[in-house]
Amino acid sequence: MKGLIMRRSSLLVPTLVGAAMSVAIPNTAVGYRLREKNKGEMGTLANWKADLKRINDMGFNAIHLLPITTMDKSQSPYSAKDLFEVDSGYLTKGSRQDGLSRLEEFITEAKRVGIRLVFDLVLNHVGVQSTMATQAPDWIVPNENEPDGLKRARYWCSQGWLNWNDLVLINYEHPTEVVRSEIWSYMIDYALFWAKYADDTGGFVRFDNLHSSDPDFVRALTTSLHNSYPEVGILAEYFADESILLRNGPEWGLNLNLATPWNCKFVPQLRDYLKYIHRVSEHIRYFMPITSHDCGAPAQEFGTADSTVPRYVAAALFGTGATGVPQGVELGEKERIDFIGRKPRMSFPDKPRFAQFIRRVNDILAKYPAFRRGVNCWFIDNDHPAIIAAFRRDNGPDAFGFLVACNFDTLKPQCITIELAPLFKRDGPFDCCELLSGERRTYPHPRFELSLPPSSAQVLKFSRDATAL
Repeated sequence: MKGLIMRRSSLLVPTLVGAAMSVAIPNTAVGYRLREKNKGEMGTLANWKADLKRINDMGFNAIHLLPITTMDKSQSPYSAKDLFEVDSGYLTKGSRQDGLSRLEEFITEAKRVGIRLVFDLVLNHVGVQSTMATQAPDWIVPNENEPDGLKRARYWCSQGWLNWNDLVLINYEHPTEVVRSEIWSYMIDYALFWAKYADDTGGFVRFDNLHSSDPDFVRALTTSLHNSYPEVGILAEYFADESILLRNGPEWGLNLNLATPWNCKFVPQLRDYLKYIHRVSEHIRYFMPITSHDCGAPAQEFGTADSTVPRYVAAALFGTGATGVPQGVELGEKERIDFIGRKPRMSFPDKPRFAQFIRRVNDILAKYPAFRRGVNCWFIDNDHPAIIAAFRRDNGPDAFGFLVACNFDTLKPQCITIELAPLFKRDGPFDCCELLSGERRTYPHPRFELSLPPSSAQVLKFSRDATAL
């Protein structure tokens, strides 16, 4: 089976909520997810435009925008009222320009700064009071048990299946061929409409909840998307077993699939997950952000905002080159930003707590190809309960070797014995540079103790002529 075609060489992605997440893309992906809010209304496209430099200064090269389409009554970006318009909440009050004109100005500035945009596409459902549900209710899956006769979208949680009461399901399996064809054509037009803006920045589209989508429709959609915009990448939220991913990922031309490292709360779980990421990397390339806009902030997920340090190093430098952070992670926010509803706009401190650290990690990811490959991550931590340590090596005559070690213990320092003998052609001494601090070190012998403070990481770079692997 052929591997995925990676149309985008690299991606560092942040997320703008109401806008997106930040992504980094050198030969890898790093993204930033952005959403801002302002005095009873969400932050405007003008606010986001002003934030582009701040995001770029952290080393991100892409922004994942949560859906910016007109929102239905629940004011969730994922509950659309109109699929082809920008929500008025993203416009400056009193502005005479329409939303798409403002979006084009934002895109122009993003291109100038060197930021790619990732547009979020919601394919499975629309708002209960959306244009589609009110004007073409036969396009919605029927449910005689609902007062309006329309089936709600559902989600799985610890309490079982529950309804999203603001979302109705689009009926891609409509029994009438003519109507089914109209639905497919309309939704493909929606995807292509926003893909055009992604194409303008060399960016991506994101398929929300792809595992719940109709496979036949997705096949038709991806064929049309690749034909119309062959340079647009696809980032998929696709949770399925490995056999399904290996079959559908290459067939549909998915470039990146969302990883979920925040579900791996403990070191043994995370280590096994990272091994899986590399094992399937020839066919499935994962985008591995530190957390998601749907889960908690690092402080919520792992007990303290300090966990951002080892968790981001792990997401960026133990993966295969695509990572990012939701907005607020750089600030050390105690809770994730709520992206539903209209609330006061965020204010940013002059020196966000983790901004410089994130920049250093992104620069390492962008500079060294070893971190943007798969199947080159050798774990050398002997299954330590608190530390993950791995060795990664570049290819070619100018290659470097890297030892990355992360202490996930948020309370206590941890120590690990490192054995360099299996990795190097000589006995020592071993000169290296710790890339996060810039400190230069020499280890006289191949066996040494590496001590790591709580919630910390080290990235040791060794010269190209030393490695044996």
